[in-house]
Amino acid sequence: MLIIQLTLAACATLILPLTTPAMMGDFSAVGGLLLVATGLRVCGIKMFPVVNMLPALLLAMPISAAWAMFFA
Repeated sequence: MLIIQLTLAACATLILPLTTPAMMGDFSAVGGLLLVATGLRVCGIKMFPVVNMLPALLLAMPISAAWAMFFA
């Protein structure tokens, strides 16, 4: 468990200098949407497949970087 946490922390320190404020904003937006979907699922209002949405966290930053490169 500790090795996994240390690996994630090391990867985060390598990725942080490469991120832009727009990329961080997009990542936060995806996290917020997942939080809303989880809340609606817990309350029993709407059953969203939250686990199927988790890859969006991995794709948010690369897609944001590609968008900025090609369209901005």
